[in-house]
Amino acid sequence: MKSLVLLALVSMVRVVCPARVAAAGGQVVPLESFEEYPALTFPAQWKVRGDKDRAPLIYQVRDEHGNHFLHAYADGLAIQIGLIRDFQPREFPLLSWRWRVTQLPPGGDERRKETHDSAAGVYVIFDNKLRPRVLKYVWSSTLPVGSRLQNPLYWRAKMIVLRSGPADLGKWCQETVNVYQDYRDLFGAEPGAVQGIGLMTSSSATKSVAVADYDDFLLLRPEALPATTVLRPSVQPLSIR
Repeated sequence: MKSLVLLALVSMVRVVCPARVAAAGGQVVPLESFEEYPALTFPAQWKVRGDKDRAPLIYQVRDEHGNHFLHAYADGLAIQIGLIRDFQPREFPLLSWRWRVTQLPPGGDERRKETHDSAAGVYVIFDNKLRPRVLKYVWSSTLPVGSRLQNPLYWRAKMIVLRSGPADLGKWCQETVNVYQDYRDLFGAEPGAVQGIGLMTSSSATKSVAVADYDDFLLLRPEALPATTVLRPSVQPLSIR
């Protein structure tokens, strides 16, 4: 069932425990750089929610000028992959990554089940195995940057639009979000432990093609950021109409 697409991620075998993340110490903890995987392969540590045979058709590690990254090409498909990583969001409140979109799913509108496609989406899964709470950061085809809204597929998930439309197509864009503060703002409560992160480039609802790349996922403490760094702003929430 589509509304339960995120639940399986938190029931998988863990590959990193909270103590190991904390023990990494310092101000920055690498989560994933895709450097350890051979080019043209599915990243072995990532788990698939959905069709395990089709997932490698969407997600493959690519090499560009000696840098490995995850390439996603979804042709009428929507399959989520997840990486289990436990950490306390109060200790490491900031999540950073790079992404690049080269093709948007036309008409994608995350407010509605019928058009719920995003060129790129990054999930952060919190709290527990049975009914996790989820933040999803998206590169939307149509919704304004800064929009914060309810996920129509799962009632315990909220979405934040970080980028929208074709303005930055083909460019690597750096994102840094405060998952701790976003959780408090959107759920009105203190978050529990993060269970892992997920990715999805989707085009099944719009029956189109979406193409994106992902790289360099990091956890950071606030003091790791340069003084000039500005976190992505929020604006007024969008309702589902």
